[in-house]
Amino acid sequence: MMERYRRANEVLHPTRSAMERAITGERPRRKKKPLKALIPAGVAGVAGVAGVAAIALLVTGIPGLSSGSGPLGGSAYAIALPEYPDLPQYPTEPLGGDEAAWERFNQDFDLYWNAWRDYQEEVPALRDTPALMEALEDFTEQSTTLALAGEDNRVYSPISLWFALAMLAETTGGDTRQQVLDVLGASDTEQLREWADILWHALYLDDGTATSLLGTSIWLNEDIGFHQDTLNILAQHYYTGSYQVPMGTDKADNALSAWVSEQTKGLIGSDGKVLETNTDTLAVLASTLYYQAGWRNEFHPSNTKEDIFTAADGTETRVDFMHMTQDATFLRQDGYQAASLSTTFGQMIFVLPDEGISPAGLLADPEFLEEAADFEDGIYGEVQWSVPKFDVSSDLDLKTTLEGLGITDVFHPEVSDFSPLTDLEPVWLDQAKQIARVKVNEEGVEAAAVTLLADSGASAPPEDPKVCIMDLDRPFLFLIQAEGVTLFVGVVEQV
Repeated sequence: MMERYRRANEVLHPTRSAMERAITGERPRRKKKPLKALIPAGVAGVAGVAGVAAIALLVTGIPGLSSGSGPLGGSAYAIALPEYPDLPQYPTEPLGGDEAAWERFNQDFDLYWNAWRDYQEEVPALRDTPALMEALEDFTEQSTTLALAGEDNRVYSPISLWFALAMLAETTGGDTRQQVLDVLGASDTEQLREWADILWHALYLDDGTATSLLGTSIWLNEDIGFHQDTLNILAQHYYTGSYQVPMGTDKADNALSAWVSEQTKGLIGSDGKVLETNTDTLAVLASTLYYQAGWRNEFHPSNTKEDIFTAADGTETRVDFMHMTQDATFLRQDGYQAASLSTTFGQMIFVLPDEGISPAGLLADPEFLEEAADFEDGIYGEVQWSVPKFDVSSDLDLKTTLEGLGITDVFHPEVSDFSPLTDLEPVWLDQAKQIARVKVNEEGVEAAAVTLLADSGASAPPEDPKVCIMDLDRPFLFLIQAEGVTLFVGVVEQV
């Protein structure tokens, strides 16, 4: 396993990135203080045609340890920084027909392809790791049903939460860790690290045609003791940067928000704090996912027309609908029909429930997500698309989702075990949230989600069976996938 991190005991140089400038300051003190762990898992930002962003935050707390002396002094500095892969770039195709230019392009393309092949072959391919694929499918199906329960627009990123929980497993021990491992389907942390590496290689892409970037960090209270070996493991296997900050200050909050903004290209964290820490905050674990891709076949703007979208409560809203007809494979199942639009990295599947069927009713079926994404035995025919341009967001409380999955000990200070991270106790998880946003237009899909885990002390079928009318003029669902992995699942009740 190649080394992917470097120790960084020095203060970060103030002229580097905005995030690094925000956390520049003198070396912090090492005293035992109250903790709170906050983990943004899976932030995906938007820059370009299409994007997806997610952040998960885990916060742990210890009762009765606040000094009561007001904001902490000092500032932030880096303890360990990950070394991200230097990804090959797709060469620019010649605009003209010059033979020499195309020869150079072919040579550059060979170099690009070989570099990508070498990078991918560093670990087993995701498609050749059936245990991981099965575990991801189970986690996605079980967690999505719980996370998207409710009303109104809802968006959830299972891969964001997965990486947050993977880091949580590394920072917990005993039965607390085992419950997390059981939910993720991993036998132990060694297997979890292998899986994280495989997922990273499968999803990490930035070649000029599409972007899918993962990033993780942990933010530690400068006044508490922590275990460096755990931070090294996070850096080595999850590309996690470690930073110490004066929790409970604007400097700490702004440093975290600046990091999030940098990772998500400004989609999240650029217009305010993603979290307000206090002196009892132990750590913030942040995992980001940035996804950018356009439609393989774009909707032509001249075909966009205003029409009516009818919400679940019967409210009618006039919105712009994009239109396109294509030959493709679609599904017509009991209670819904589904079709997908290919992107430059993956696909976006739209599911239209039959009249009288709600999205929640479909999600209640544990087999629904797998069935809706399986087009192998679908119908090949004509798909007539009518898709509203939408910009939806949601704020999900995932605490009950984690408890429903079987992660319970971490929420109870009398049994939770955070000994791999710190000797302080008790420490427990208090909050789990995910904030998400998805935008769709003629060029592609743009989406973002922030997950916060915080601690403290059909319409009738057409006559032609090979014609699918995907008129999304009433509540519908969508899935965003890449490399067979579900990145986001959403319910659009109103636009």
